[in-house]
Amino acid sequence: MTSTSQTVQGPAGRLAVTETGSGGLPVVFVNSNAGRRAQWAAQQAHLKQRSVSFDLRGMGDSELDAKGRYGSTDMAEDVHAVATALGLERFVLVGHSFGGDVAAEYARRWPERLAGLVIVDAGGTMPPLPPEQLQAFHEGTRPESYRAYMDAWFTPILQNAKPRTREAVMRWLHETPREVVVGALMSMLAFNSDRVFERYKGPFHTLVVDAFIQPNAYHLLYPGTPHTVFSGVSHWLMMDAPERFNAALDAFLATLPPR
Repeated sequence: MTSTSQTVQGPAGRLAVTETGSGGLPVVFVNSNAGRRAQWAAQQAHLKQRSVSFDLRGMGDSELDAKGRYGSTDMAEDVHAVATALGLERFVLVGHSFGGDVAAEYARRWPERLAGLVIVDAGGTMPPLPPEQLQAFHEGTRPESYRAYMDAWFTPILQNAKPRTREAVMRWLHETPREVVVGALMSMLAFNSDRVFERYKGPFHTLVVDAFIQPNAYHLLYPGTPHTVFSGVSHWLMMDAPERFNAALDAFLATLPPR
């Protein structure tokens, strides 16, 4: 599969983009917090139709935001900038973890642009953190304690990861500036999924890992939500089990009109 890379101008700076395939209903992939567009390499190599991945602002090869805006509502504008620059009038949006929040916010703001929405191992509205947990979060993400705190945060969600997945994810985490990661995490605490579905009424599917299902999982918050459960993989299921992931994505795409 031939791929091309370029940059497009986003609202906060240049965004690094990779495209593969041609024709069909385009698919746009959104990376996780401290992730990279490279996490979708197996999916883009698999799809024959046009697909697009890009690094969210401040992550990978995309530029930092001089104004320090790293929430999901901010980064939904990155999706919009990429889709508009590439002439994607209607497409399927796939977002992983924090990227799921970004994708959901895009669906809330521009529902008419989406032919389908796939949220990968991300939750909806979180219950408020108890004060002691919130204090621990703020203390842990201070500059002097940040590295150890985030390494400990990522360790359990890398359970069952393939060695190459673990190496890549931890390298990406360490390469992503602290303010980007913390800004995204703060955004996740305030994310409201109810308002997303007040606007977005289109096709929706969620892929979840059994070991990490929380009470705010979409299929638990919104009974009847179509979902696929994965086992024996880490939070980065698209990297650990690309064949299974691709099959689940293909099955969802097959339910949609081709254009």
